[in-house]
Amino acid sequence: MIEKWWQEPVVLELDGIGRYRTIRHTREAAECLLEKWPVHDGNAYKAAIQMCGHVLRGEQPVDYARQDFIAAAVEAFIHVQPGT
Repeated sequence: MIEKWWQEPVVLELDGIGRYRTIRHTREAAECLLEKWPVHDGNAYKAAIQMCGHVLRGEQPVDYARQDFIAAAVEAFIHVQPGT
């Protein structure tokens, strides 16, 4: 199974206040977006889903999925720990 690991993980507050989740690779991000995300609409959410697919198929650089994942979190008002 291809994960497409990120150089730096993304730590975000998901599933409630003080409950953090660390996302380390593109497959994990895609699963999180599809299964754990509080909203399934929005331009950044849709872009992140698409980009994860592109990265997993080897069509785009790994960092693109990470950037779009963070943008989707910001759009959904999910707290991302600084430095990620």
